[in-house]
Amino acid sequence: MIKKLKYHEINFEKYSECLENACQNADYADQQFLGIVSNRQWFLLVYGEYDAVMPVSYVRKLGLTFILMPKMCQQLGVFSKVDNPEINQKFYDFLDKNFLVLMYAFNADNQFNDAVQMKTSYLLKKDNYPTIKKKYSSHRRRNVRIIGDLVGNINFKENWKEDDKLFFLKNIKGTHKDKDNQNYFKIFKDLLEKNVGYLRILEFEDNIQSFVYLYEGKNRRYLSLFINEYPLINPNFPSMMIDYCLQDFIEDKDFDFMGSEVVNVAKFNERFGAISYQYPILTNTKITLLKNLWKKYRIITNFAS
Repeated sequence: MIKKLKYHEINFEKYSECLENACQNADYADQQFLGIVSNRQWFLLVYGEYDAVMPVSYVRKLGLTFILMPKMCQQLGVFSKVDNPEINQKFYDFLDKNFLVLMYAFNADNQFNDAVQMKTSYLLKKDNYPTIKKKYSSHRRRNVRIIGDLVGNINFKENWKEDDKLFFLKNIKGTHKDKDNQNYFKIFKDLLEKNVGYLRILEFEDNIQSFVYLYEGKNRRYLSLFINEYPLINPNFPSMMIDYCLQDFIEDKDFDFMGSEVVNVAKFNERFGAISYQYPILTNTKITLLKNLWKKYRIITNFAS
């Protein structure tokens, strides 16, 4: 039987134990990380006595609660000692039937009895850097060379200063309002202040050109934020930024590019030698959800009359 627990009802000792013993990759489900990126707006679906758990993030709009993945969090899903397609399907159906789901992403290790929609991400398996670089496309190997007038003018740094906030807010993509940008920035700052992950910045002639935040999980490092100056002085700066990160981080953990379905972004990832993998999702449009909500309202109203 599946039951829902509000945040304050969760036994986090049992939750953490379940994640620790899970066969699935539970990096995104870490209590501290998930609490920051969702502002603690998440609840837990539990099967049995924490035999399987599924954290679910939500937002409130128009007086309604919608299920939506938090910013900088790509996958959640079901976590258990053994991945069981039948139990996973129960979680999927429970979520779909009882909540207004805009978008929920299961993890790549979850299997289901029924066919489900899938999305694509990209992963680079850990290895020593020289071996990794040999897998770059010839085009990418040329892109990452620091030659000519770049020598002496490019600087990589790891420290944040308050003035960098302007670059962040100006160049972040995928948001619609200044409030969203500010919210993104707050999440990023909270993660850094909690020492959850790493910041890397590429400057050219003392001006920021590329900005990366890597979430540090137990199993992988994730390209959670990748912000580039627009327009770029040099189109190769993003490649140089990733190459610099791989020099530092690829030897001990896998590197997850976190997408994307966008063709140009996918090609960018593949030229580093990254391999695609898929993860299941449950998604609905707002119009579909509101139509379903209206149908349920009419059924209840007719029944009551």
